[in-house]
Amino acid sequence: MRLTRHRSLPVAGALLLAAMFLTGCEVNLNTEGLSARETKTFKVAGLPDIDLSTFDGAIEIHSWDKPAVEVEIEKRAMEQSLIDQIKVEATQQGDRIVLKVTGPPRTEFGGVTIGVNISPTARLRVVVPRASNVVAHSGDGSIRAEALDGKIVLNTADGSVTATRLSGEIQVRSGDGAIRLDKVTGKLDLETDDGSIGFEGQPSVLRLKTGDGSVRAQIEPDTVMTDNWDVTTGDGSVTLTLPSAFNAELDAETSDGAVRSSHPLLDDGRDERRSGEGGDERRDRRRVMRTKMGEGGKTLRVRTGDGTIRIER
Repeated sequence: MRLTRHRSLPVAGALLLAAMFLTGCEVNLNTEGLSARETKTFKVAGLPDIDLSTFDGAIEIHSWDKPAVEVEIEKRAMEQSLIDQIKVEATQQGDRIVLKVTGPPRTEFGGVTIGVNISPTARLRVVVPRASNVVAHSGDGSIRAEALDGKIVLNTADGSVTATRLSGEIQVRSGDGAIRLDKVTGKLDLETDDGSIGFEGQPSVLRLKTGDGSVRAQIEPDTVMTDNWDVTTGDGSVTLTLPSAFNAELDAETSDGAVRSSHPLLDDGRDERRSGEGGDERRDRRRVMRTKMGEGGKTLRVRTGDGTIRIER
């Protein structure tokens, strides 16, 4: 394990004087605190099944062509005693690897702080074979993943998730943060309680849901729906870019906004059974578009509580 003490910056004398008159306060003169790194390596023979979690900190996952899994844990805190309380538990049974990092109780570092302070964190930098099943969870931190193929679960309670070149069964969850995926294929299940979602790829199954945020999805040519798709936001616009040749039963509706299309397989939804309808009824109909695209097939359901839905090419 390597321990690093970072250089401190001076604190104004007035700040120190004020701190002397406050009881129960922690005065930290260190701007970055202490850090310690350790690396664990696991040899694998077949398809690895990897379960990673950290109580607080970012997770980065990349792939290589070696039959091994390598995890670097970077611990960081303001005091050595707090670093010592960050524990790493790692086990391996065959090709299944479980690594869990737990932190000190919040009572150990909570309370009023004067000066620069950081909470204890444990960042994970992980390298795995490209064909791997991966579960990664952070209690508070962003997650990045690149070039993986398998069953992939990325979950953070608070933070963004970004990934590129993923394939297989992909599930992403964020309690508070944006989701961005590029060059992804397979079954996609993406959800954030608060944040936008954007992706580009060839999903066979698609479920996108955000409680509050916009959705932008670009579907690549030759994509085939093997099951129904569902795209939902509680509050935000939805923009779907679909190939010029695409088969689906479109079911799009907004509670407050409009459904619009520039796709060659669709009209703008306003001329459907227009004859004999009143102006109010026509305006209401602009909030809904239900029609066949190409040869039809599986249902592409799109919903927003407040925002415009755009179907583009």
